[in-house]
Amino acid sequence: MKIISEQKRSIVYFDENNETFIKNFKPKFINRLKYFFRLRKYPGNNFYFISLELQKLNISTVQILNYSHYSVTTKKLNGIPLDKYLQQHKDKDILYNFIIIVSTLFKNNIYCGDLSYDNFFVINNSIYALDLEDYRKVRFFKRNTNEAIRRMKGKVDDWVIEEIKKNLNIN
Repeated sequence: MKIISEQKRSIVYFDENNETFIKNFKPKFINRLKYFFRLRKYPGNNFYFISLELQKLNISTVQILNYSHYSVTTKKLNGIPLDKYLQQHKDKDILYNFIIIVSTLFKNNIYCGDLSYDNFFVINNSIYALDLEDYRKVRFFKRNTNEAIRRMKGKVDDWVIEEIKKNLNIN
């Protein structure tokens, strides 16, 4: 098994024999308290929960093989990151699919602070969502969609943001 990504809050291993990724989470102490007191889902549990929610909305995700509070194991996706795909293909149909996915997320009160092209994969002209641990399904207090869209600036094309706003009837 080899380390393919090591960041401050997570480490990702790739198991070549099984073609799986294992992502271990290293949250801040304050977040560990939130998990313990059930103010927020543990990252591994949230990854699984959001995967099920996205599947209900017909949004493709990675296949989860195993999960625990601080870890998730997923099957390798044989595709390319959306940002690299767009550099190579300039495919507006894929971008419109991305717009529909993001609009669907917001319409269903699912938010993520990092809805950028590099958190999605393209396989056979279908988009798959990755890094699901940071998504939140809001039940009681609707989050501010404008704030979520603002956080997308610089991560996606400006016209894509405008199209998302049109889909959501936001000025």
